[in-house]
Amino acid sequence: MNAHQDGDTRYLSYMLRMWCTRDSKGQPLWRASLEEPGSHQTASFGDVRSMFAFLQSRLGVEQNREPAQGGPLTGSTSIDGA
Repeated sequence: MNAHQDGDTRYLSYMLRMWCTRDSKGQPLWRASLEEPGSHQTASFGDVRSMFAFLQSRLGVEQNREPAQGGPLTGSTSIDGA
């Protein structure tokens, strides 16, 4: 996915899609995808934490090194159209 950079300004734009499914225990599990307008490149995420980790990496934000309350990140992340 591409970022626009002009001097001191950096710009990222994504269309966010989210939907809720159920895990093997019947618990709700939010899934997400981000699509870059123009190129239509899409990143798909098996859970919301994976999406936030992706966004943090794109922004250059250091991720919290300790797992969140739910344990380590789960789900899969795939990038289409690369």
